[in-house]
Amino acid sequence: MDVIKKIQQAIVYIEDHLYESYDLQQLSDYVEMSPYHLAQSFLMIVGQSPESYYNARRLTIAARELKQSNTRLIDIAKKYHYSDVNAFAHDFSDYHGISPLQVKTKSDELNMQPQIYLKLTTTTQPAPPYRLEAVGDFSMVGYSRFIPSNGLEDPFNVPDFLEDLKSDGRLDELVKYNDRSPHDIYVVRCPLDQGLEIFIGVPSERMPSHLENRYLDKRQYAMFNLQGEIDYAVSDAWHYIETTLQFSIPYVRNTLYLEVYPFDFSFEDSFTKIQLGIPLDDEEM
Repeated sequence: MDVIKKIQQAIVYIEDHLYESYDLQQLSDYVEMSPYHLAQSFLMIVGQSPESYYNARRLTIAARELKQSNTRLIDIAKKYHYSDVNAFAHDFSDYHGISPLQVKTKSDELNMQPQIYLKLTTTTQPAPPYRLEAVGDFSMVGYSRFIPSNGLEDPFNVPDFLEDLKSDGRLDELVKYNDRSPHDIYVVRCPLDQGLEIFIGVPSERMPSHLENRYLDKRQYAMFNLQGEIDYAVSDAWHYIETTLQFSIPYVRNTLYLEVYPFDFSFEDSFTKIQLGIPLDDEEM
């Protein structure tokens, strides 16, 4: 329930700052959520990223002003802190599908975004299967990538990192160091105050100097068995978790989240088997 309140707070904050520059870090500081969790929860619950909602509302209000008044384009561009009229007209046309000069003659074609208010609803959609499992207590070697706050609204950060490692051969080399169980590729997401660290590695007893190492503490996870395209399977599961599961199972935010991939995963395979691990609050289980 708390996350719903925080997303509503984020919506109100955006509405109160539509004439200012968008900054995910400032927004996350205000609602006291990590940038990663705010961006993800907002997207899964609202259906669009915080930045997309911010831009849609700004351009909706700008369209309303153009329709109802004779305000000059240059004045509206300045009001919304655009560098010039052309930059404003470009964004306006890209979003609405018509130019600012066509607003009064083609107002029925405007893509108006009303302010969003959240409410709870029921669903009959079945939950993706998951099991409770203790995972961890082993060391890993691999590679990490830091994603700053302004890059967190890209839903393909993990697939892009995996593809980079796979295309240049580093992933194949990494698999050779998997000298202990479990024999899988682990993706660990670690939310930070200023962004997100993604670590991709394998369980290993060896610690070669050219690789980074991490130790995964043992803890209880809800492990979801997923199947689908790598770019979308995890996002679909998170949608259910953020909108439904949070009300029935005590999972922990601002800690490590796991994705487990088989060695032979493929970006072309629409039936890739993936495990998603969500850490649980042991005290409330």
